[in-house]
Amino acid sequence: MEIHEVFTTLGRANKHEDKAKALLDNDSIGLRTLMRLNFDPNIKLNVNDEIEYEEAEEPKTTLHKETRNYASLTNKFTSKDVNSNQFKSILESLDPREARILNAAKNKSLKMRGLSRKLAIEVWGNRIFR
Repeated sequence: MEIHEVFTTLGRANKHEDKAKALLDNDSIGLRTLMRLNFDPNIKLNVNDEIEYEEAEEPKTTLHKETRNYASLTNKFTSKDVNSNQFKSILESLDPREARILNAAKNKSLKMRGLSRKLAIEVWGNRIFR
C-alpha cells in the first residue's frame, strides 16, 4: 500500500486502536522515516522552507522508493540550493498526494485527523525518535 493510501486509511479510522493498526499493518522504512521527519525536532532537511514545484501528471516513483534519496538532504556540507533542487526533483516525480505529504513533513506540518507523535511512539516506541 502506498503511503498516501495508508494516510487515507488512517484518516477514515475512528478508533485509536484502528489508527494504530493502520500504521502497524503498513509498517515500512518509508513510513517510519516520514514520521521521524515530521515529528522529530532533531531532524531538519537542509533545504529552503518554501519549494515551488510542478505536480507530476505521471508519477515516476513513490515515497517508499525515495526514502533513501531524501535522507541525504540533511547534509549541511551541501549547499541549501543544491539540496533544494534535489528535493524539488523528488517532489516532481511523486504522485501529487505523496508530494504534498512529504512537503508537509519537511516543514513539520503534516496534519491529519488521528496522526500524532504520541500515536507514532505508541506504534513504534521511542526507537524511531532520538
